Amino acid sequence: MLVDSQIIAILRGITPDDCVEHVACLLDHGVTTIEITTNSVAWDTSLHRVQNAFGGRVRAGAGTVLTPEHVETCASVGAHFILTPNLDTRVIRAAKRYGLSICAGVMSPSEIFSACEAGVDVLKIFPASALPCNYPEMIKGPLSTTVRFCAVGGVDVDNAADYLHYYDSVGIGSSLYRPGQSVATTAARCARLLQLGERSTADFACGRDQKVT
Repeated sequence: MLVDSQIIAILRGITPDDCVEHVACLLDHGVTTIEITTNSVAWDTSLHRVQNAFGGRVRAGAGTVLTPEHVETCASVGAHFILTPNLDTRVIRAAKRYGLSICAGVMSPSEIFSACEAGVDVLKIFPASALPCNYPEMIKGPLSTTVRFCAVGGVDVDNAADYLHYYDSVGIGSSLYRPGQSVATTAARCARLLQLGERSTADFACGRDQKVT
């Protein structure tokens, strides 16, 4: 089953008025890691409200973190982590200063090695859909340290389980949540995600899917 830290729900465009209801719905379906992007209206207020409403039941962070100032705001509202679309050492240093976990956006081998050297916690392969699904297995060989990979960009409700054969986690955006959609729609999309995840896991256990190890 696809639950807990395997799934990052990307709530791009969510508002402070809507965030608590939708996060409650995600939590009801076992999705406990939430990303609110900095290009959402009053994103810091939304993060603060989610933290107040759910406390330790939800791991909430900010996405599209582009500047050290964004990082400072994340720390002030109690975010647990940040995600970036790119590799920016200024942002990484700021996150370390505030004790925030860092999922940094990378794509090429050069960026991956630079991110590892900078001490990021998770490598966010972005956009993941531009590369083979098994890209982490192809790149792990030359790495001298164990790192975690997160697939973002082109990952959706229908293909998330395929990526999770090779990635430690995935970020799912518009196929899970679009601004203005009803909580019922969020629930339906969560249900489909979990249903497909269970089916994929069963297929993998029966040997009809093969994961490179």
